[in-house]
Amino acid sequence: MDYSSFFYSIAGCSATIIAIIGGFIASKLISISADRDNILDKIKEINDELNMKTKQHDDIVEKLDDDDALDFVRDNVSMLVDHRSIDIVYKPEEKPKLDYFKMERYWLRALKICKEILDLNEEQVSEVNSDKVPVVLAKKYTNEFDYGVCKKVLFEIEKRAKKRSANSLLFSASLIDVGDIVPQTAGLWYHEKAGEAEKLELRIEELKFEKSQYEEKKREIKKPKGMKSGLIIFIIFSILGVFFPLVCALIDCTYNYSCLFVPIISLGLFVICVLVTFIYLAMLLSWKDVDKEENNHESSGSESEL
Repeated sequence: MDYSSFFYSIAGCSATIIAIIGGFIASKLISISADRDNILDKIKEINDELNMKTKQHDDIVEKLDDDDALDFVRDNVSMLVDHRSIDIVYKPEEKPKLDYFKMERYWLRALKICKEILDLNEEQVSEVNSDKVPVVLAKKYTNEFDYGVCKKVLFEIEKRAKKRSANSLLFSASLIDVGDIVPQTAGLWYHEKAGEAEKLELRIEELKFEKSQYEEKKREIKKPKGMKSGLIIFIIFSILGVFFPLVCALIDCTYNYSCLFVPIISLGLFVICVLVTFIYLAMLLSWKDVDKEENNHESSGSESEL
């Protein structure tokens, strides 16, 4: 008997099913690609905002640290002029606002400024600005902390010079340390900036959490559910359901009743492939009842409490 039409029919049916599987896999991959692009765009947006908020937070914290360090220098300016080490000045029992290592960096900066002030000549000292700070220093130290240290050190030097002599030999103009009088607006500024830093810190933590969630989704997309199995079924079905019947039809189209094992094998392979395909689709369409599981978990938890 001629079974060529039989083999061609099996190949045609297999090709139709393979086309359905291929279309499903292609649509799924397109959907996954679109989801991945959306996630990557969201991660980029979060990174941009995170970088901006982090920079704002760091700038505010730096200004607050400068203010705290300047207060520390103001309280210990006499030791600064005497070139005392931070190990002597820093007293943990007084609970300074900044930790030792951070304050040490500020103190070394202040010592460097103090040494530079003492090395100024009379010509440089004579040319001062409205704050009675030498212009050469005012141009160099534009940072609020450095400029504030200049003012504190200059006042301390002038105060000591006046104690030694009625007329200051070092500076022609008398200095009034108005910085020791902290206006109310300065305290309000500090509290406002501290509040802004706290809000930014909370927002940064939220952004980091959101980023971790999207990173987890991105990792899950790299291993989409069922895609690997679908590709394997696609390849096996193509070999057993299409190529094998076509090869059988081309080799010999005539089989005796006693030699029906080849058509039977071809039909059996087709049936197996169809069953595997249906099982695969059924597994993809099976969804866990999340609400039911959560309710069972809550009920079991309440029972255990009782």
